[in-house]
Amino acid sequence: MPVIRAVIFEHERLGSYRAEARGAGLDSWLGGGRRVEVVLEVLRITRPGLLVQEPPSRSVEPVWEPLLRIMHIGVMLCRFHEGPRGEPAKHRYCVNPAETRDGYCRLHRGSWKALYERCAQGIDSACIEAQRLNPGEKYSVYVLDYGGARAKVGLTQSWRLLWRIAEQPHVAAAMVYTGGLLDARETEKKLGRSRLGTEGAGARLGERLRLAVAEIERRLASSGEWARVAERLASLIAGLGLQGRFSAYTVLPREPGWLARARRLREPGELLGRRLRLVDYWAGLLALRDEETGELLALDRGLVQHRVLQGKVG
Repeated sequence: MPVIRAVIFEHERLGSYRAEARGAGLDSWLGGGRRVEVVLEVLRITRPGLLVQEPPSRSVEPVWEPLLRIMHIGVMLCRFHEGPRGEPAKHRYCVNPAETRDGYCRLHRGSWKALYERCAQGIDSACIEAQRLNPGEKYSVYVLDYGGARAKVGLTQSWRLLWRIAEQPHVAAAMVYTGGLLDARETEKKLGRSRLGTEGAGARLGERLRLAVAEIERRLASSGEWARVAERLASLIAGLGLQGRFSAYTVLPREPGWLARARRLREPGELLGRRLRLVDYWAGLLALRDEETGELLALDRGLVQHRVLQGKVG
């Protein structure tokens, strides 16, 4: 019985765009003040896939553009995994049933990974313990523009930055800090409390999705619009009180048109018995095409990820 452990994708580079901004105030008006430079790389997904585990094996296999035929959705397995940074296909996953609310088994509920996730949710004691257990891990703080009035400030393992951006509705996101967990978390908190930032979502997921999709469709409809995306992101970063040169990314879906026309599935039971092809991915949503009717469906990956599936993914 297969278990979907992660979404993966290949991508191509569409272009690079550079923009500058300065912080507000008298110094800026006189030509001084904080200077921010953003270099935005616009990427597009070329092939989506899944990392699939077949317990009792702990290994995963990449399956590109798989066909899903799911007959039953079973229990959730522990989310703990380990392996080389930046090589998710070489990761090995726990096969125990999840017992905690955040998806870990009894053995791994105190692991550095579980503690890091609690740290990212605002539990400072978990940050200290996660840093102690895995002192060599690097973390990045990012500033994400989804088209709202304020930027979302987030934290991720550094090697996962592109994957983390792709999991969220976004127009563009910049990496603004990299370091140890404690310093990264303090940076995230500081930026999230500023006038133009928020540690939380800043808006409900549906609203963020609507704003980001509208912005992306508008940018794709006009030439040269990505330079303006870079300008807005630079202004947001300057408004957060930062200065310097920052790398930024936009991860576009392969075919953006499905974002507006796909029918959103609310219950995993709506998948059962259908032959569904994974054709795209964006903002944590799997774009699935019904092979019999041609209907396009959008499914939140969290509804099936880490669960034992009766059926076929291949």
